[in-house]
Amino acid sequence: METIVVVAHPRLEDSGTQRFLKEAVSDLNYVVWHELRVNSAGHFDKIAEKNNLRDKDRIIFQFPLYWYSAPALLKQWIDEIFDMTDAAWLQKKELGIVVSLGQPLREYRLGGREGIALSELLSPFKAFAKYLGMTLMPLFIVEQFSYQNEKQHQKLMINYQQFLELPRAFDFDQKQRWFENKLKQKLETCSENKGDLEKILEEFTERHDQLSDLKNEINLIRRKDDYYGEP
Repeated sequence: METIVVVAHPRLEDSGTQRFLKEAVSDLNYVVWHELRVNSAGHFDKIAEKNNLRDKDRIIFQFPLYWYSAPALLKQWIDEIFDMTDAAWLQKKELGIVVSLGQPLREYRLGGREGIALSELLSPFKAFAKYLGMTLMPLFIVEQFSYQNEKQHQKLMINYQQFLELPRAFDFDQKQRWFENKLKQKLETCSENKGDLEKILEEFTERHDQLSDLKNEINLIRRKDDYYGEP
């Protein structure tokens, strides 16, 4: 699956959040990082921008929440690039939204400081996807990045990479396989601590197999209960 991350930020060079996310995709083979920049005339090259999207299965709009919406740069890009005929080639593509917040997510709800849900603020993207026949993915929210500690950053990186690479409705088994593949890729390029990584991979795979066996046993028990009418 090919993914493109369309990044719209009014001050991209100053954003630690975007630098972190860009580094997170640096070793993802099927993800393209695309920063929106206007030309000398203040516009976008419509043909070039569309060509960037055509062969992608998943399109990600990534931006900070800016005055309760996306930055004007993304709105300009949408206005200049898309038209009514684009439904023909955008159908069945996935649309994902990655939005970063400067304040806690809990404030974006009824009774919170903002008093309105984040999904409601970003509902125009739902209409955009519906009109063009695209499948809208669940929101990916980066909450107060600058206040997160190292452990939270590591978790964010993993969740973000999975959001970009895994199927929209991935299950536990697909998530485990993803981890295994990442460890194997790390082993191929790693020159130090290779023995430790091999041990981690072996233990991880063993636990995955044990969980799979347990899951199969539980499913078998459930089928027997259904057959014999057990409560």
